[in-house]
Amino acid sequence: MTPTKTSKKSTPYTRFQTTLGEVFEKIDLSAAERKLLSEPQAIHRDTITIKKDDGKKATYPAFRVQFSNARGPYKGGIRFHPEADLDEVKALAALMAIKTAVVGIPFGGGKGSVQCDPKDLSKRELQEISRAYIRAFAPHLGADIDCPAPDVNTTPEIMAWMRDEYEKMTKSYAPAMITGKPLAYGGSLGRDTATARGGFFILQELVERDALDPSELRVVIQGFGNAGGHMAELLHGAGFTIVAVSDSHGGIYNAEGLDPVRIEKYKRKNGTVAGEYCTGSVCDLERMKMDGVQRITNEELLELPCDILIPAALDNVITEANAKKIHAKLILELANGPTTPEADVILEKKGVKVIPDVLANAGGVTVSYFEWVQGRSGEQWTAERVDHDLKRIMLSAFRAVRRTAYREKMTYREAAFAVGLRRIVEAMRARGWVES
Repeated sequence: MTPTKTSKKSTPYTRFQTTLGEVFEKIDLSAAERKLLSEPQAIHRDTITIKKDDGKKATYPAFRVQFSNARGPYKGGIRFHPEADLDEVKALAALMAIKTAVVGIPFGGGKGSVQCDPKDLSKRELQEISRAYIRAFAPHLGADIDCPAPDVNTTPEIMAWMRDEYEKMTKSYAPAMITGKPLAYGGSLGRDTATARGGFFILQELVERDALDPSELRVVIQGFGNAGGHMAELLHGAGFTIVAVSDSHGGIYNAEGLDPVRIEKYKRKNGTVAGEYCTGSVCDLERMKMDGVQRITNEELLELPCDILIPAALDNVITEANAKKIHAKLILELANGPTTPEADVILEKKGVKVIPDVLANAGGVTVSYFEWVQGRSGEQWTAERVDHDLKRIMLSAFRAVRRTAYREKMTYREAAFAVGLRRIVEAMRARGWVES
């Protein structure tokens, strides 16, 4: 696996193109097929204007990228973030197209964003932006066209506002036009833990295949939000030893193990994973010493001695600069795009298995698919049915990727891309977009 050298500045989309180019060299596709797989089908952009609480107007760039609908309606979240620019949204839409194909659900890939900082907005202002986003892009959305979902800094409450605005505009009942909604307003049981559970099922399968004892495996998790926090609890409950976790303020490390349930309790109370020991930058050092706990940075966390590393927060954190210092034997990507192509080369040479984001974190979009099905049928699935079907789909996807990796001598990332791309191409051929 050798990334193409390029003079372009590294961005989320150029990193996607690098991996795409590598996989193109290993699978048989025509020039027309490669072209259709390389660029979005549509890019929609607008400027959202709202009246702030102080009476002044404010404007925010907004985007919706629709990468591919060969296999079904576009599917992908909407993020509210000051740095969520078009390049990032294009990359995420492309990865979503591959992700939905890898797990075999009938969706394509899309993504949306508003360049704003929710921390600077009141609840009323946040609702205004959410509704304005739908007004801007409503002609391009719908259960059979493009079905959004939550992403960074967006919530079930925001999805409910968006559905409500869409239904007012279209004078329709449209529970399947958006997923990740509150349970009381068309949501699905199991959606809140879906990303973590999907990755957990794959990790369990890997551990069982290699006949490993979970209690002997040390796990480090970067990010203690929805995905990382739930993953920590699932692994702890299954007997794995969680030795370090972090959030945006930094992390804590204990070589003997941490209790994620206690960490969550104090994080809710004091705002950080170190909340049991620290208030702001002031920490009870004596108590930390007694408990064997150390404060660490997010950068230090990645290089800790461990067996399993789970990046569950930011993209672009495992790079050429730190890949050689990573001790983990297995990396499970719950975050989108945490590993650069240059780091992938180093990790492959070291014999590190990387379970890529397009497979590892696909549990979220899989349960979004279940919610879409429930919205269209009027059913309400039980938690047991959601869990059973999620496990079935995730393990089927993992086994398809694993077979491809072994048979075609690919990394897991290359194999996941190959599985996804081939399924997209099959649909394009069936639709007559390209010659069979």
